[in-house]
Amino acid sequence: MVAVGPGIDRPAGGALAGPGQSIADATPDGWRAAALATLVGGLLVGDRAASGGVGRLAAHVGSWAAAVAAIRIARASRRPPVPPIPPVARPLDGLLPQPTFSVVIAARNEVRVLPSLMADLAAQDHRTPGGQPMFEVIVIDDRSTDGTAQAALRAAAAAGIGDVTRLVRRGSGGGGSGSDGTAHVTEGKGAALTAAPPSTYRGDVVVVLDADARVGPDFLSNLVSYVIAGERAITARRRILHAGTGALAGVQADEQTIDGELQRGRWALGGCSEFRGNGIVIRRDLLERVGGWRAEALTEDLDLSSRIAAAEGVRVAWAIDAEVWEEPVMSWTALWRQRLRWAEGAVRRVLEHGPAVLGSRRLPAAARADFALYAAQLATPPILIGALAGGLRRGRPRTAATLLAMYAGTGVALAWDALRWETNEAGAPLPAVERGWRAVRAALFGGIWLAAVPGALWRVGTRRGRLRYDKMAHGIEPPPTDAARAPASFREAIVARPE
Repeated sequence: MVAVGPGIDRPAGGALAGPGQSIADATPDGWRAAALATLVGGLLVGDRAASGGVGRLAAHVGSWAAAVAAIRIARASRRPPVPPIPPVARPLDGLLPQPTFSVVIAARNEVRVLPSLMADLAAQDHRTPGGQPMFEVIVIDDRSTDGTAQAALRAAAAAGIGDVTRLVRRGSGGGGSGSDGTAHVTEGKGAALTAAPPSTYRGDVVVVLDADARVGPDFLSNLVSYVIAGERAITARRRILHAGTGALAGVQADEQTIDGELQRGRWALGGCSEFRGNGIVIRRDLLERVGGWRAEALTEDLDLSSRIAAAEGVRVAWAIDAEVWEEPVMSWTALWRQRLRWAEGAVRRVLEHGPAVLGSRRLPAAARADFALYAAQLATPPILIGALAGGLRRGRPRTAATLLAMYAGTGVALAWDALRWETNEAGAPLPAVERGWRAVRAALFGGIWLAAVPGALWRVGTRRGRLRYDKMAHGIEPPPTDAARAPASFREAIVARPE
């Protein structure tokens, strides 16, 4: 990792930016070519598959291989390398040295939600025998205009953690200048995090939370077991608040549960498991060794996952009992913008870090193969779209229908298995009927990636100028009937139930 000093802009690909370019301006031509080749090549392969012959056979073999891989992941998710420790056994951790934490929150215009998170952090039970917090809180004010910084400090003082809370204000620099000579600021969470370098943290372990996060009082304590077990990178289980407010919020909650199953299974199989942005947990010394945060990362979680894998051979542990609750996206328009950004970040991550991960001598073969398979999935949506278009054009939709059925069927099976972790409002396992229709709903919702990935490939291949970071609005008030899903009801980790 090459350090970049003040006044020097470096694009994501590593070459110095040219005259008039900012960090975010430069998408290497090789990336553009690779993205367009994946998009166009996938469409052509799908179209060829619709005509039968070898193309159809290859598409079917690929679909069955993906289904088998999904089954392996689902089975492996039941046997994580580091199982959660039941609360009754957690006092045994006190016999070993306890880690300290630096909780880092990047916030821009989050006055409506940040005080609630500060209260949650003040309630953490990870303390010394004398009651002193074994954590600090670092709030990065990313040029807020609504009084976020003052609200955070007032909330910290009122909750009794003012002496362990620090405020870092991000300035207006750090983005270079555009071709018109106008100064730009690199946008996004990764850019905001660079305002507080890891060398300024005091904790042994860094925890990154979004401003709208809500956590239970045992959140940090639950992470201790993984740290003591030797895990250097952990991701918390993401949960969705107010899931009962409507179908859109509910399906996002189930989507996060399914994603958790995939990551937990990949981790158990020795694969290249990844961080998720809300609930990144990483040893501070590891974060420093890989160069800290990167302003140019469109998705800082995937970027960091690949850097620690390539440079240090570290895979991300998935903590089912360390829950981070967050607000859902409440409109389809905002959801589309978010998913398109996620997809573009995934494409850029593969193009930038893929060669280093695949060539890393620190990673076992299983992890490199897992990364290769996940990278190859970026071609799946174009292939399916090409098969559908080719089948309709030729009047032979059978192949496209079969491939889409395999895609949806695999999604339903994964969702059904993952929803074993979910409970109803009474804390009981979901009834079979509810579990079934939610599995189907989640699989259909996953169809959004059939549009988002091709859209992201097109963006990377054709768009010029600065990258766009779409920030989601927070501070949504749930209706009174949603009390059972509200953050005050933080439920016990599901580890107490047999799987």
